Amino acid sequence: MARKKTPKIRVNVKASLSRRLREVRQELFGEHGGPELARRLGLPARTWYNYETGVTVPAEVLLGFIEQTGTNPTWLLAGEGSKYQRGFDSVDLSDLAPIELIRRGLERLEQEPSEIRVVAPENIPGDVLSDYAAVNRIPLKELAKKSVDFSRADGYIMAFRHWIPNPADTVAVQLDDDAMAPVLPSGSLVAIDRSVTDPLLLQGKIVAACPEDVPMIRWLDLSGRHLLLRPNQLSREHPLVPVEVHSLASGVILGQVVWSWSRFNH
Repeated sequence: MARKKTPKIRVNVKASLSRRLREVRQELFGEHGGPELARRLGLPARTWYNYETGVTVPAEVLLGFIEQTGTNPTWLLAGEGSKYQRGFDSVDLSDLAPIELIRRGLERLEQEPSEIRVVAPENIPGDVLSDYAAVNRIPLKELAKKSVDFSRADGYIMAFRHWIPNPADTVAVQLDDDAMAPVLPSGSLVAIDRSVTDPLLLQGKIVAACPEDVPMIRWLDLSGRHLLLRPNQLSREHPLVPVEVHSLASGVILGQVVWSWSRFNH
């Protein structure tokens, strides 16, 4: 009998940095303290939470984070030494200013061949795996089907469990257009909770929808008898799409985007 092939899982190689950011934030600001930390850093809360899920963090944001929290830059970037600045454990790095440590750490991260690495589950450290949920990644065109055929899945995406409230009802897709740029550039990965389809609960949120059998990711706005599927920036290629409320019975709203990962070019 042939041995069952081990499934591959995509892991963000920057997950260690984002996990340490989240760890310090939870310790100092609490489980729901992201907005307060974002305010102190002069950022929208959404932007900070993107950093906690693996989006590249600018050096100036890391410096502000270190100043606000007293985190040891060496631990933050490399997991080495004490968590907070009570003196650096590395003699070679102790003479460097925090901004120089940040610069070197970011350069080290950017030298990775790809920000997404495919590995087998057994090769993921247990402390990392426990923080994540594996979400089936499917082609965008499969999203509109009432019953997802997971035999067509092309792998798994590891997403923070904190952001995936209903793992069994969540799937991931990769965007193939720039309708939601710069929030979600082309090529972004998004996780969609298919158990949430009530437009009253989704007002002002990013959703997956399928008007006229065309699956898409858009902002959802309510306007009288219509739902408005809005791209992040209106254009001739990506216009506003109105949907009459009575059309909801046909399953136009497919779910809510609950997690995203984007590779930004600098």
